[in-house]
Amino acid sequence: MTTDANLDTDLVEVSPGSESSCRLEIRNAGPIVESYVIEVLGEPAGWASVDPSNVSVYPGSAESVTVRFHPPRSAQVVAGERPFAVRVTPTETPDTQVVPEATVRVLPFMELAPEILPRTSRGRRGGRHEVSVANLGNVPLGLALTGSDPDNRLAVAIRPPQVVVAPGEAASVQVRVRPRRLLWRGHPVTLPFQVGVASDETPPTALDAATVQEPVLPRGLARVVAALLVLALVGAGLWYALLRPTVKSLAEEAAQEQVAPVAQQASAAGDRAQQADDKAQQAVDAVGGGRPPTAGNPSATPSRGVPAVPPGAQSFNRRLSVSAGTGSTRTDQYSVASRRVLVLTDIFLQNPQGDEGRLDLRVDGTTVLTVALNNFRDLDYHMVTPIEVPAGRVISLRATCRRAGTTLDGAGGGGGQCRDFALLNGYTRGAGPAT
Repeated sequence: MTTDANLDTDLVEVSPGSESSCRLEIRNAGPIVESYVIEVLGEPAGWASVDPSNVSVYPGSAESVTVRFHPPRSAQVVAGERPFAVRVTPTETPDTQVVPEATVRVLPFMELAPEILPRTSRGRRGGRHEVSVANLGNVPLGLALTGSDPDNRLAVAIRPPQVVVAPGEAASVQVRVRPRRLLWRGHPVTLPFQVGVASDETPPTALDAATVQEPVLPRGLARVVAALLVLALVGAGLWYALLRPTVKSLAEEAAQEQVAPVAQQASAAGDRAQQADDKAQQAVDAVGGGRPPTAGNPSATPSRGVPAVPPGAQSFNRRLSVSAGTGSTRTDQYSVASRRVLVLTDIFLQNPQGDEGRLDLRVDGTTVLTVALNNFRDLDYHMVTPIEVPAGRVISLRATCRRAGTTLDGAGGGGGQCRDFALLNGYTRGAGPAT
């Protein structure tokens, strides 16, 4: 080979932001003057230069050039060793180029850029902050964060308290400050605190911040409460002075309008009942006080002449009671004793709650009396022709509840239950022919 090139060192150390260099010697062993082009290869080529980059060497002589390294002070240039090469290319015989190699070592540097936002927070129970720490150096850094309050009036919580930040990256840490005591009233109070950021490679940094503690009861609350009380009193006065008499008068007029038709209907019903009673009495008087000759179904007209208990018969009375929920049907029943005949002379029906629905009196499955519950509270029937129920037969009271009413004192109808009753009066006799 006609060209020989050598570096004066195998290792070059350089700090980011500064410059280091080494010497390259080029010897021409050929018979002619040769010009050489010199360039740096590898990763350091981006921040390396050759001075001069072109050189001419006479036959049998040598020339030296300077290879300079000046990496920027940036986290992009990570600390560590990087191999490089210098290519020396003869212009006359480019195929005979030579490439000496060496190593450049980038030294580490540490630089942090911590920041806390917001610098001042506000709140009744403290505030929240965020610490952002950017690693501007070229090596990873382990950081420890601590909070302090010079007056010991704050509790400072940092999450997480330790982080590792890679070169060129940033870490965010949450800081929560809480006053140790509540401020109930008065003016807001400013409470300062500090957040320390430290690592083994860098000196500690203190970030100053503060939180403004506001009172729990805002200023002017007493005036607002007083104004509301005044408005309430004025409203109550207007109600009692103006609105209440008007509402009461309207309510009384509406009640009178509703009661008047009901009173008229009740009066008319009473007149009709009196007329029916008079007719029945006239019929009884016409036959000398005896029972009118009727056949078929028993009549249910009020009567003053109740048959006496025949000789050998036993007086009978039985109360049937039915409780049925709204929308349901319930039955109470009585079975006539064997070898006896039940003779019913009087039936008294009671609907004390004013329930709505239907009441059926049945004898051995046959309905002998049906009444609507909402038509009465108390209703009595004196049978002109008694009802005879043979031995072993069943007399039952069945109630179908559509809506439970209310008791006379205005209380609820027993939890939604219709409660209705029937009192059966008469006598029982032997199963033989009637005497």
